[in-house]
Amino acid sequence: MCMLKWHCKWVLEMDWIRIIQNAINYIESHLLDEIDQEEIARSVYTSVYQFNRAFSMIAGVSVGEYIRNRRLSLAARELRCGKEKVIDLALKYGYESPESFTKAFTRFHGESPSNIRLSEMEPRFFHPLTIQINVKGGFNMSKKLLADLRSLIDGMKGHNYALPDCLKYIFECVGDYEEITFWDIAAVIGDTIAQVYNSNLSTRCDYCVSGHLADADYIEYVFSAFGYEHDYVTAAEIIANKSHYRQKIMEYIDKGIPVLVKTNINDVNGWKADVGTYCLIIGYENDGGVVKLLVKGEMIIDYAVDNNNKLDLIFIREKHKDVSLEELYLNTIKKMPYWLTLPERNGMCFGAEAYRKWANDIEAGRFVDENLPLWHNYGVYVCNIATSGAEATFIYKKLADMNNAYLPLVAIGKKIQELLPPESSTGGRSLLWIKLDELEAGMDMDKTAVTMHDATKRKKVAMVLREYADKVEQAVKIMNQVVHDYCGTK
Repeated sequence: MCMLKWHCKWVLEMDWIRIIQNAINYIESHLLDEIDQEEIARSVYTSVYQFNRAFSMIAGVSVGEYIRNRRLSLAARELRCGKEKVIDLALKYGYESPESFTKAFTRFHGESPSNIRLSEMEPRFFHPLTIQINVKGGFNMSKKLLADLRSLIDGMKGHNYALPDCLKYIFECVGDYEEITFWDIAAVIGDTIAQVYNSNLSTRCDYCVSGHLADADYIEYVFSAFGYEHDYVTAAEIIANKSHYRQKIMEYIDKGIPVLVKTNINDVNGWKADVGTYCLIIGYENDGGVVKLLVKGEMIIDYAVDNNNKLDLIFIREKHKDVSLEELYLNTIKKMPYWLTLPERNGMCFGAEAYRKWANDIEAGRFVDENLPLWHNYGVYVCNIATSGAEATFIYKKLADMNNAYLPLVAIGKKIQELLPPESSTGGRSLLWIKLDELEAGMDMDKTAVTMHDATKRKKVAMVLREYADKVEQAVKIMNQVVHDYCGTK
């Protein structure tokens, strides 16, 4: 009977491998057409739900990511080999406008279409996948993947910070803090409060508070804020006791709990992105010798836990203290001025100083050199403006809704938002972002590149950022008064 079950399982897995390979073949033959996921599922005789889950697990990327990666790879190849206009390539590869194509292209390749055309650097290329079965000798080794996996870091919802979503994922799995949102967590840990600017080219991390403060002390604060104990284990400690920590990883995954990873994008082969500091272990194989990293979206990367390990791991433990929402929000308010006045750390600036340092570098011509490492991350600073600074004053409103004693905080929050308007009336871009766009120094990297070559235009951009820095300092004074009046201390 056991043999029969094993045989049925093997046949089922073989069948899915055949289905996914057929789907990939279908996609490859229709890359220039409108591809509907229902149509792909029909072509391989399965439901959309089952197909999407199986595709992500077997291919390591979602269907949408696979199609996007392939199209943007081919578009870059055509851009380098021919003289096609960007607008023609945008339409050819399924984008509604040159702007949407340029944004997607820049995110994928790390350079704008115009830069790729002129540069000698080879663009990224995502090759067609071929699903194969590799049989390796030895005993049967255990493997497991968390059930009900979900996407991590949904940029379409503005969830651009990794640590808050990783924590949200962990809380979902342990069945706690169901009522708090991604934005609540991001405010607690400082990501939506302080703008960050980095003048140190050697540092690669998420462009936010949690990225720049990623160390054991900061992680201690984060877990304590939610009332949890944790174990922080360094990469060196894991190498020194691999069998123990492989076993510990398996125990957590077997219990259905992800393991938080602190690393660097350059330490994980196959993680192709601009920045990356945190991700999750959501599975293992070979008795924990290989772990499954969920890095972004539905992208899963295999990583060997061996003598070359560069992952620090954080294991959530028991909850030592119940933290009410009111207490959590009050503690968040208490920390707001702290995040906004952090001193410079090895070239990293926060709050008002971040805007001033950014302004100084712009005016000095730092971004004139388009070959500067991480030059394109200028756009990340612009994007972060929409979700940092005044955004966290929504906590004031939440407290007021919870307890009438906090009703005055609503008017105070509006005062702060008059200084630091978080977004336009239609949402999305902050008003500072819109102002930078008007000065042609916003998210359009092609226009920004031109602006950076014009000293007069650079000076105007720098002036706007310095004015905003002054307003941040005014907002901090108001926040400090709130801390004094409502948190019992200054």
